Formats: sequence, structure tokens, C-alpha cells
Amino acid sequence: MLLTNTQRDKFFKYSYLETITILCLYIGVGYLINPQDMLMFESDFSFVTILLAIVTLFHGMSSGVFALILIGITMKLGYEEFKYIYFLRESVLMMIFGEFHYYWTRTIQQHKMEDKFTRQKLSELSKAFYMLKISHDQMEKSYVVKPMSIRNSILTIKEKFDVDNPEIFYQEFLILMQKTLSIENGFLLGMESERDISILAQTDSEEILYEDDLIIKDAIKKRMPIYISGGDSYSGSRYLAAIPIIIEDQVVGLFVISKMPFMSFNKDNLTSATILVSYMFDELYKLRILANMDDFLYKFQTNFRFEVYRLQNLNQKFEIESTLLIFKSYDKVKTHMLHEAVGKNLRSLDVMSYLTTDRFDAVAILFPLADRASVKGFISRTYNNMHIDQDTMVIEQSSFSISDLDLVRSYLECA
Repeated sequence: MLLTNTQRDKFFKYSYLETITILCLYIGVGYLINPQDMLMFESDFSFVTILLAIVTLFHGMSSGVFALILIGITMKLGYEEFKYIYFLRESVLMMIFGEFHYYWTRTIQQHKMEDKFTRQKLSELSKAFYMLKISHDQMEKSYVVKPMSIRNSILTIKEKFDVDNPEIFYQEFLILMQKTLSIENGFLLGMESERDISILAQTDSEEILYEDDLIIKDAIKKRMPIYISGGDSYSGSRYLAAIPIIIEDQVVGLFVISKMPFMSFNKDNLTSATILVSYMFDELYKLRILANMDDFLYKFQTNFRFEVYRLQNLNQKFEIESTLLIFKSYDKVKTHMLHEAVGKNLRSLDVMSYLTTDRFDAVAILFPLADRASVKGFISRTYNNMHIDQDTMVIEQSSFSISDLDLVRSYLECA
């Protein structure tokens, strides 16, 4: 399968060359059979149509047009009379094949992006869950002398993060890793590319980073954590572990452990290090996005704004539909009931947020990868749980496509 994908990538990269090669072979065979009819129009079977269909369906309309130009040149030079009927027929068929290729490719791309988003959300939820587990374990071990969880420590460090001056944040995070996992020496690296590696923070300012070390190179290449173990090919490495941080299919950072007590160098601590570093870089990615979002749905909570922003980008690029449902409540008691009812009906990927104004309270629910028709059942269940009529004037609701955020703003601004 890997070989097939590689060959397919090469075909797409050199589509015009492949089109010329196929047509030249076809015209050559046609010339050998009948020099007066190189394109074999007079045969019982329309080979040109089949050839044009293969090229267009595989490479798209651009290659189809290119193939049609080559066929036209051949007809002009190789035939006594230009066969307009054949040429127009093939042109129409090429456009039909091209449209099919376009819609088929777009559908595949949409499903790929939906799958990517779902996997990314699963990864984020898994990291958040593991963070909670680590935090609980640490509190259990040291509650008497140090009643502070890792989650609270990271929250404190995140609050100090400054987009324009992040060095202090990285250093404090590395110190937290030292205290939590007994890591004596290590590096926190940032990566723009495989050859552009920068040191974000390090425990020992005198220690030198060797970028050509086998563990570092393999961690970047394989895009997975690499740990040293007795008797393997990494036994000559200067480092104990290298953990890559991957965001949106790009390696954006690396956590390198160079010194760690033998008793602490175990599976649990290394797994915890992987989760902690990945979780923190994910959060930093969100903070950077939020810092550049200006007043984008500024009244809602930051996590909700980030998810809406991410899904709006998916919609703009790939037309992947998502839906925003907004309840307006003009009664505080009903608002409280609404919070409880919505919370009971949320799925794992759904995100809820709320805001309070002088005129009303609003509860917003984001439904990733779902169209507006799919939220009708959610609305009915919510009102049933609250034991009120859907037509009541105390609460009103409206659903919006993720592409209609201007309507969302107008809806929230009106009474």
C-alpha cells in the first residue's frame, strides 16, 4: 500500500509528462496499424474516449484539456480534414469526466478532513483525560506536604504566557517537568523545519545540544517518541529520550531528556512526559490562535471561540458543515434549567459556552461536522428535559451554519 501511494504521488506530480507518454504510445500504435487514421476514429470501439476518460478521471480537467490539445494537434497535422464532430464530442465527454473528478476529489478531501478533525479531538480529549489522571496520582502521593496538582501548576504557568516573550514560560514549564518527573537535564526545542531547530529552554545552560544525535534524528523522522534501551541501536546516544510534538501533521517541537535517575526512567514517567509536553504545546497553539483572533466571538469562553474558529476554517477550505445552536433565555431560573438540560444531552465532540447580557442570557452549543437538520432532535430533548413547551416566549432558539457567523453576531446583538 505504501508503494502504491508513493507511485500515485509521483503520477500526480508529473501528470502532464504521463499524459504525453500515454498519448504518444497510443498515436504510435495507431500509426503502425493505420497511418491514415492514427487516432483510430474509424475503429468499432472508441479508444480515444477511453484514453481521455482515464487521463481526466485520474488527473483532473487540466490534464484532460492538455490531452485534448494534443489530440487536436494530431488531427490537424495527421488528417486531411479536421474532424470537428469527433473533437467536439470528445470535448464534451472530457468536461463531464472533469466534473466527476472534481466532485469525487472534493468529497474524498472532505472526508479526510473530517477524519483528521475527529482524530485530533480524540487526541486532545485523551491528553486532557491523562492529565487529570496524572494530576490525581500526584495529589494522592504528595497531598500531605504539597497539596498542588500538576493541572493547577500548568494553569498557573499558562497564565504567565506572553506571545511576544515566551522564554520565561518555556523555562518554567521545563522546571515543572524537572520537579514532577525527576528529570535532571533536558532540552525543550522548537522546530520550523528539520534543519531549523531552536532551543526554547534547557535545564543546564552549559550543556551543548547535538542535533545530529541518532535519537533526535530518528524521533523527527519517525514522528514518534524514541527511548534508549540496553543493547539496541541507540546505546551510543548522548540522550535518554527524544519526544516529538506534532500539531496539524507537523513536528513543531521536541523534548529531549539527557539525564534522569535510573529509578525514575520508567514507562510511566516517560508516558507522562509525552502527554504533558504534547498537551502543553496544544494549549500554546490555542493561545497563539486566540491572540490573533481579535474580537472573534469575544464574549464567549476561549475554548469555544477556538473550536468555532477552527471549524470555520475547515468550512472555508473544504465546505465541511458544522452548526451553531443558540438559546436565548429571559428568565434566570430558566437559564439555570437550560444549562442542566443542555449539559445532559451533549456528545463528546459538542462544545457548550454561554454569555450574560443586561437583556438576556445565551447558551451556545457547537456541533462539529453536523448540519442544521441534525440539531432538531437535540432541541426537542432539551425542552423535554426542562418540561416546558418549545413555543414558550421565555426561551427562544435559532441554529446557524458555521459559515453564517455574521448572522450569529446580529442574533446576539438584538433583544
